[in-house]
Amino acid sequence: MTKNIDSNPCNKTIPFWQWLKETPVAILEENELPVWSDPSEVVEAVKAMGAEFIRYPAIGWGAHFYDKSDWLPKYPLIEDNNDLYGKISQAVKSHGIKIMAYCHYGVLYPELEKSHLHWLARDAEGNLLRWNGGTHYMSCMCNESFIEAMRNAITEVVSKYNPDAVYLDGPTWYGICYCEHCRKLYRNKYGQDLPIPVSYTDGSLQRMNIIRDEVVANIVRGVQRAINKISKCPLCFNGTLHTKPHHRTGQPELTSAFAEGMNTTEVHRPGSLWEMLEAVKLGESLEKTSLCYLPPGPYDTLRTYDLPEMDVLGAAYLMHGATPMLGTVSSYIKDKTGAKRMYNFVKFIKANASIYYQSTSIHELGLVYSRATSNYDHEVDVSQTGLAFSGAFRALLQGHRQFDCIFDTQFTPERLLRYKAIYMPCVSVLSRSQEDMLRNFVQAGGSLIASGDFSLKDEEGKPEKNFSLSDLLGVDFAGYQPAVQYHPREYRETSPHHGFSQIPEVYLKLGDNNIWPIDKKGRLMPVSDAVVGIPELKRYIEYYIVHPHKETQTLADLFLPAGGAFGRPLDFPLGTPPGITIKKYGKGKVIYISVPLEKIYLRRGNPEIRQILVRLADIALDECPVVKLDAPAAVICNVTQNQDGTIFIHLLNYTGNMFECSNPVEYISPVNNVTVNIKLEKKPSKVKTICDNTQVKCDYKENYLRIILSQLNIFQTIIIM
Repeated sequence: MTKNIDSNPCNKTIPFWQWLKETPVAILEENELPVWSDPSEVVEAVKAMGAEFIRYPAIGWGAHFYDKSDWLPKYPLIEDNNDLYGKISQAVKSHGIKIMAYCHYGVLYPELEKSHLHWLARDAEGNLLRWNGGTHYMSCMCNESFIEAMRNAITEVVSKYNPDAVYLDGPTWYGICYCEHCRKLYRNKYGQDLPIPVSYTDGSLQRMNIIRDEVVANIVRGVQRAINKISKCPLCFNGTLHTKPHHRTGQPELTSAFAEGMNTTEVHRPGSLWEMLEAVKLGESLEKTSLCYLPPGPYDTLRTYDLPEMDVLGAAYLMHGATPMLGTVSSYIKDKTGAKRMYNFVKFIKANASIYYQSTSIHELGLVYSRATSNYDHEVDVSQTGLAFSGAFRALLQGHRQFDCIFDTQFTPERLLRYKAIYMPCVSVLSRSQEDMLRNFVQAGGSLIASGDFSLKDEEGKPEKNFSLSDLLGVDFAGYQPAVQYHPREYRETSPHHGFSQIPEVYLKLGDNNIWPIDKKGRLMPVSDAVVGIPELKRYIEYYIVHPHKETQTLADLFLPAGGAFGRPLDFPLGTPPGITIKKYGKGKVIYISVPLEKIYLRRGNPEIRQILVRLADIALDECPVVKLDAPAAVICNVTQNQDGTIFIHLLNYTGNMFECSNPVEYISPVNNVTVNIKLEKKPSKVKTICDNTQVKCDYKENYLRIILSQLNIFQTIIIM
């Protein structure tokens, strides 16, 4: 066996909900009338999909679908004696199929206005809030009567039908509620009246977001406790992490403490594969059951598709330990075109569940998403606060470096010690305890990569005069980029001064030292947008002027040119301040980037920017990253390890006709001669691949195992024993 290359590869105790993690669940969305006339149709469709588990509604939009309830009204279009959930539950269980009881939590049928008006949310003017502008209403998440009714109704379902698991579609705030219950809670918590409307300016929106997060977690905790009094039934909730900056579903990393699983990817397909992978890797950090739609919608309820989409997204989930939610049973009732591909994929999962669900990611580099920055940095558009994280994510992923995603809310000294390096892109807001943890982490030998306005705001998002962690960074804040006068049409040859105004473009000039490849030394790397003349394409210019401490080394300068008219020499009115610095701190080191390279990479995809970020990651990892790939950027890698030391290298190929929007994947181009280098302390006894179970060409030298795959089609897992 290979020696562990991770100090904590996975938990030794197998949780009671492990079966949930290893079991793909077929979903049947029915919050109105059913699409089936007989339960046997549902059973047949589930079997055609290869599934042995189904999610079916027991509660939808404030009404129930079972025989009777002491707490909720029945959906008005279903007869009182018609037990839809009971029929499906009995039918699937008789065929050995498990069932998850679906319970929507956040929207109410229009009919509930008459019987339960006090459950409905209200806007700042006191009007009832409609869901998506339609006929349905939003429910108030602070209403104790509504919370109690939902909790007791869910308990009813567990008592009557003994489901194998429970799924909450929510709890979800679909907007800010200003009803009497929300005002009371705000007043009791903060000792002041709820402002109308709430805003970032006075801090009331940040405070209301804290309430929303706490309410969601408390609701889930209450449901879990109620269920546990009856049976050991796993509880899942909807945390859709693609809405990272928002608080509609609370903070999933906090709520997950009271549940065994979470819906991680949104059914409505948030966009490109890269965006979905963000959610998947963030979901992986929760270390519970991470449920992901396969394929993501929108659903065609009468049609299924036989496309590589299933294999690509399914593999993306598996390689990160996520559990597919197979959509949707209603489609397979009417059309089974995609049944064979779905069936074969589910069969593959069953045969290899131990590989994908009983191993954990090797911890090397932790990429941080900052909840505090997204909530408290009110000078920045909330929707923009995740751009630096997304850019760093893509650079590391497409640069084939091993990394985990973590939230700043997960910071503990023990959690940080898992990693050799922590990467915090443009994290402006930190608590004092987090600052102390980072100092101790680096002091003990860890590395930190930080960029932009790191620690430049206090805990409430207000600007500081200097970086709170200037001692750690090794630089002092001196100023922001100057305001630039934008001309209607400004090109070098047509601007009023026929040259560079101050400052139309920003570059990094890489230092002439031994950290950069020979061909990169002294090179200028564009780190802003100079395209102008088109109103909707304004230039993107963002950087910070810093002064280095005496012991800080500059790895790259900011190149800030002005003038240059008629070929004259360029002027540098702001000098050439540091662009990238490195400083030793205790036994560790800190790299600071004064320009948000991550945002630039997200916007432009310049491979040289990716190479710089990957190079900095390697420096932070002492030049010994656990894995290196010689493959196109669209080949994705994740390395996991199980308890006995077996290592799994998962490779996903996303080359071909790639669409950066909601188009399904229809073609993947094979990649030849993919080379993988993985760090091992000794030569392994055996190396093989899972998909064809054949030996691969490899050699071992200087603590690295070199593996060559003659061809990578869609997905491959290499097993190292």
